[in-house]
Parts: sequence; C-alpha cells; structure tokens
Amino acid sequence: MNKKDFSNRLSDQAYKAAEIIREVCEKTDHELLKEVISMKEIHDIQKVIMTGCGDSWIAGIATRAVFEAVTGIDVEVMRNIDFTRHLNSRFLGYSPNTPLVIVVSASGDKARPTEALLRAGKYHANTIALTKSKDSPCGKAARHVFPLVLPPGNYNPGSNSYSAAVTSLIQLALRIGRARNVISHNEYEDMKKAIVDFADDFSNSLEALDDLSFDIATRWKDLRALDFIGDDSDYATAQFGSAKVLETYGGYTTYDDSEDWLHINYFLSEPETIGRVVIANKNTPSFSRIKETLESIKRIGSPCSVITDASADEFPDGIEVITTPEPRYFWLNPLLQHYIFDMIAGYIAELKGTPYFFEDKHELMQNTAAAHKPRLIDSKIEIV
Repeated sequence: MNKKDFSNRLSDQAYKAAEIIREVCEKTDHELLKEVISMKEIHDIQKVIMTGCGDSWIAGIATRAVFEAVTGIDVEVMRNIDFTRHLNSRFLGYSPNTPLVIVVSASGDKARPTEALLRAGKYHANTIALTKSKDSPCGKAARHVFPLVLPPGNYNPGSNSYSAAVTSLIQLALRIGRARNVISHNEYEDMKKAIVDFADDFSNSLEALDDLSFDIATRWKDLRALDFIGDDSDYATAQFGSAKVLETYGGYTTYDDSEDWLHINYFLSEPETIGRVVIANKNTPSFSRIKETLESIKRIGSPCSVITDASADEFPDGIEVITTPEPRYFWLNPLLQHYIFDMIAGYIAELKGTPYFFEDKHELMQNTAAAHKPRLIDSKIEIV
C-alpha cells in the first residue's frame, strides 16, 4: 500500500506543528503575557486550578508538571463538571486573587467552561480564559483573557489546536515562574527557546515517524480495541491518543496509568486482540514501574508500542519502540508526542474508510451544528 493514498487531516496537521508552535511562541511574547496578568496578581497566587472540557482539560494535565516545576505553586487540574458543580465553594476566593482559575476553551462558546468562569468569579477567585475570542461567552465571563493563537486551518479532529493550547499554557507558566523569581532570566530565555528547538527536532524526525505510524496502522487497523497507558503528564498523551481513536474511526478504547492498569485493564479478555500503547519517558519518576507493566503486557501477548524519548535497550524484547527526540526539559514531551498516535488514528480511519465522528452514520451527527448546540452550547448554566 502507498501511504500517500491514505493522507488525512491528522498527518497533515503533524507536518504543520512546528510552524504553528513557533507562531504561538512569537505572538504570546512577554509583552502580551504582562497584559494577561499583573505582577501583584502573580504574587498573590497560592494555588492554580486548571479546567476545561475534552482536549482542553487534557491540555491542563499535560502542563501541570511545568507549572509546578517553574512556579513552585500547587496546581490542580479538575474535570470541568467537578469544578462547576461539586467543588466546595470555600476553596474559591479564600485569599485575594487566589486560587487562579485557568479555563481553556478554544471556541469559548461552550456552556460548562463559561459556567466555570462565572462560578470562580462569584466566589472572588481570579480567572483567566485561554480562548480565541474575548467576545465569546468565556471571554466575557473571565477577569482576564489570554488570546489563543490559532492560525487559519482545519483543526477537526483537533491536534494542532491542542498543541497551541499546550504551548500557550507553558508560556504562561514561564511568565509566572519568572515573575516570582523561581527561574532566572537565563533559564526563562532558554526554556522559551527549548520549546521551538523541540518542535524543530520533532519536525526533522517526522518523515520516519510518519512511515512507522502508517506501518503500525496497517497492522493494527483490525484490532478489537486499543488501550493507552501513561503516568502524570504522559497520562495526557495517553488520554489524547484514546480520544483520537474515538474521533477518527469510533474504535473501542480505554486509558489508564501504569499502576491502575495492572489492577484492572490487565484482566481484559482476549489480550492478543487489544493493542497497548504505552507512553514511557525516561525522566518520569515511575519509569521503573512502567517497565514492569510492559513485562506484564508482553506476558499476556498483546501487541504493544512504546512512545518514548529513551533508548530501545530500556525495554523488553518484542516490544515495539517508537523513539522521539528528547527535549531539554522533560515537561515538553506532551507537547509533541501525541502526534504519533494522531497519525496512526488518522491512517486507520482512512484504511477503514470511516468518516471522522461517524458523521455519515448517526442521525444526531448529520447536522453537526444542530447536534452540538443543545448538548454543549445551550446547556443550562447553574452557579452553585
């Protein structure tokens, strides 16, 4: 089979990733970030809460580690519904400008993210909306708007839009860390440069990674299910990969961390029909546990691919290793490693002839705007 016959939106986005990340970095410069949040507000922060829906929530998981590493602030990433309806209000606005609640919503028009900003504001927490438009419902509900830079293009299913959000959150974390003097000026400048350098290194490796992705897609397209495993920030990459399986060809999929997997998903029947995707970077503190998990996967006979910045020698024989460039800072891996399975999912959808989001098969999805409006946009907002 010729890979070019199965080109798709996700592989196309991967080839544009470095360009988009560079543009986001250039446009979210220090002057813009100074306008997003003041020095006083930065120094008032005692805790950061990040939330969003779908890919936007995952972007928070992907960047929690960098926030904590460079700011020294406790960070919690919450499911949107947990924040809006279940978090006790005494944990909001208990001190001036704290917690800082960051809500990610590319479109800015969904009900739940808007509700999160309104609720945080009601209880006097500080708020930032990372969104494309200050005139959107989210933009209007937030105290501050951090403009999401997203060049024109087709981002459905979202891949580059996710990377743009992750890049923006990293930039915000670096701004806060520098303002609080947790990182030096030289560290700040090097970290900003490291984002673009990593994107360039990934771009230079992309042709080989793309070929490998297509090869895996041809071998895995008929598997019964796909099971993703990752820890901490790499959990974001695992969850994002699982989401792309659903969005592209509607496959059965699940995701878990390396410890919980051994207690639950290990027992899924017919393991030889389940592809396991493990994100295992060498600087994760649970690296040794992940390698034990891989031994268990090998023992039960599941097809398995590891996405990693480590050498293939670190892993058991018989495990397929996909090595990506190693960034200067460990917390950058989630920015780009997701593209591996984005491309695999895109190729599987093309190989199976499945339209994204099953738009031709489900009556509810045939009119996308009509379907999404009552479910996501016009859902009732309640401030509890």
